[in-house]
Amino acid sequence: MKKLIMMFAFILFVAGVAGVNNKASASTNTEYSTWLWDTNQIVTNRAVTLQFLEEKQVSHVYLQINRSIKVDQYKQFIKEATTRGIKVYALDGAPEWGPSSKPFLNFLNWVTTYQADAAEDENFSGIHLDVEPYLTSQWTTNYNGAVLKYQGVILAASDTAKSLGIPFAADIPFWFDEMNVKNKYGKGNLAQWVINNTSEVTIMAYRDKAVGPNGIIELTNYEMSLAASLNKDVTIAVETMNLGSNDGFLTFYEEGQNVMNQELTLVSEAYKEYSSFKGIAVHHVGSWMELE
Repeated sequence: MKKLIMMFAFILFVAGVAGVNNKASASTNTEYSTWLWDTNQIVTNRAVTLQFLEEKQVSHVYLQINRSIKVDQYKQFIKEATTRGIKVYALDGAPEWGPSSKPFLNFLNWVTTYQADAAEDENFSGIHLDVEPYLTSQWTTNYNGAVLKYQGVILAASDTAKSLGIPFAADIPFWFDEMNVKNKYGKGNLAQWVINNTSEVTIMAYRDKAVGPNGIIELTNYEMSLAASLNKDVTIAVETMNLGSNDGFLTFYEEGQNVMNQELTLVSEAYKEYSSFKGIAVHHVGSWMELE
């Protein structure tokens, strides 16, 4: 009898260890992405930045295009990132961008020219847009016009990415599923439209808790299910910046790295069975490096 009890206890112990290992595996298998807005870092702080990205097991970096930075600096950074298994997307965007705005067209032309001139291990792996039209006055004065302009940007960037043979991703807030659209591009909610017209989306679910009302999981569940049905990819984004008096529950700046890791593990566990879930994006490199 004693041997049977000891054997049963051993089986439970092994099962418990396996469960812990499975959880750890699920966590460590989660892909991480981040934005690199301060492009000067690839010139003045390249080695430290790459080391940080590697330590954090970052798989994708959204690198802003700054035309004052020499092209060779981009090539060198991407080449070194590639050797570390990190994919680099060309990043840019502004709230007022439209399909015919000069900064937007300059961005697309720059990426197209760059890709044609770069070696395979120096190429961008995708295009990533952060266009937030709701930050313009037009969003409140002429919503339909603002949305139409925004959709034009998405479609133009998508066409460019397709011509280059690379994925196209866009940042969207979690509440786009509450914004209705009905125009020449179709009808439905804005989240659905963007997901349908991109390769992948990053949902800005800027909250400092995973579970419960107004938590990251609740706010992104619709998009995750929708993306799975459309065979599209979704990355869940969180904030680490110091937002001052606007902090509240929007950022992990006050909670720190350990709490963020715990909450993001819960997000990963909740979505690990979703084919659409492609990991976590942390905004952004600079504030993440300073997170306690």
